[in-house]
Amino acid sequence: MPRRRTWMNSASCSRITSSCSSAKWTRRKPADRPSATSPAGATLTVNAGSSPTTFSASRRHSVSSRRPFPTAVLMVPHLSAAFSLLGLCMALAHAQTVPELEAPIAQAPPRIDGLLDDACWQTAPQITQFRCVDAQRSVPTQATQAWIACDGNALYVAARCADDQMERVPATVTERDGPVWQDDCLEVFLMPGAPYYYHFGANLLGARYDARHGVGMPADDAEPASWDAEWQVASRREADCWTMEVLLPLACMEWGSARLEAPLRFNIGREQRRLAEFSCWPASGFNRSEEFALLRGVPIDPLRYGLLVTDVTSGQVIPGANRYTATIAEEPVPGAAMTVRARIRALPDGQEQASGIQVTSSPGSRVELDYQVPPMGGRVAAVFEYLDAEGRTRLSRSELWRVPAPVEAAVDLPLLYISDGEVRLAGRVSLRGQVTLDAALVSGDTRLSAVSVPVGPDGAFHVRVPVRDLQPGRYAVQTRLSAGAAAAPVLDEFPFRLIRGPLD
Repeated sequence: MPRRRTWMNSASCSRITSSCSSAKWTRRKPADRPSATSPAGATLTVNAGSSPTTFSASRRHSVSSRRPFPTAVLMVPHLSAAFSLLGLCMALAHAQTVPELEAPIAQAPPRIDGLLDDACWQTAPQITQFRCVDAQRSVPTQATQAWIACDGNALYVAARCADDQMERVPATVTERDGPVWQDDCLEVFLMPGAPYYYHFGANLLGARYDARHGVGMPADDAEPASWDAEWQVASRREADCWTMEVLLPLACMEWGSARLEAPLRFNIGREQRRLAEFSCWPASGFNRSEEFALLRGVPIDPLRYGLLVTDVTSGQVIPGANRYTATIAEEPVPGAAMTVRARIRALPDGQEQASGIQVTSSPGSRVELDYQVPPMGGRVAAVFEYLDAEGRTRLSRSELWRVPAPVEAAVDLPLLYISDGEVRLAGRVSLRGQVTLDAALVSGDTRLSAVSVPVGPDGAFHVRVPVRDLQPGRYAVQTRLSAGAAAAPVLDEFPFRLIRGPLD
């Protein structure tokens, strides 16, 4: 998971011969994930007398040197050193083999309940070769088994994570895109080709983390907030293990024609907090996208998933009316009938509001969809999706918002002397368009005075209410915001306390 650290490792190779001065591996680890000190992407420098020989090992390409290999061998004065280097190069080349995994078609999608009793898991190949991301790629003390299946809509992943002290397995994080790696968690990585790969993580409470990383780029703190997907997870605790099932819709990954031609690649990892064991398969590190396995057998329909949109905006994201816009960049079926739909829900358990339009999809055409954000503000989840004529999702994108409240304001002094003469309230209205704001001074259920409040073009307002004739006590400035006849007024109260001062 993203941590803003950079790891540097070095280990000295043994002296090859008495005339060789030193040999050292140096590799820069990617930010954010402990990883095995594997030789891929490293440089080995051997000093033979005064003439250094350098070999480079790349994860994507076979081992090479700065000079043709025969010449490099002649520069090493001892035959034993040459054979040692040749054996090392052959080992590196063998280590670069990317494994392949066949994902079977699920005749019926599994129930995402964490039980692992669905038929698809009985026939799916079992993944058991998890290795720690330490320097030795050691076998974890707590075993992990994983399975993967698929159909035309989604990838399904299941795991059984053994633990001989289940009572000590932590699960504390609950927020969306929170640091689930602080608990025991399962992480899945998918890469349908450059420029991105996708990262999904969840803990035993069902808290979900997702991010879109640039291939070959260090992880960024903003990535979890800049990309979200609608996916499902469920887990169970058992006496000696915990289990998890994950559903990852194919439509949440932006495919387009170029990425459809690239192979789909896969990595799965487990974080075991109590023993600080971080293991995965097949890569030597969680974010080593060049080592992800090739995932075969996934029925990705290019006519369905070849849709690609750009220039996406969600509007102002304020309470009330908003507008989503996008441009159709790629459409494999020009002129296709399509529904574009927005589903908006206030978190944690607000009622979902849906709105949609019918469009004819062609490259270059614009999409403009009006939708409503709940008026009370707070955290809001949004899903924008493109459906074909059969109602199947072709493309889906989720967003999480912190929506401002309709009225955000504060009293100047929450504790006033009577001699101050007035209470002052300043704030901003987030709604736009025809709005009316009224303010009243209240004591309990009693309205003492009222005033109409002008609202500036930017939504700013200021209220002043006299208090010189009041008795000491607790009061509040109550605002009443109206935005059209169809919407219910929004009421807010901003309390203050009135006391006698030294000059009263």
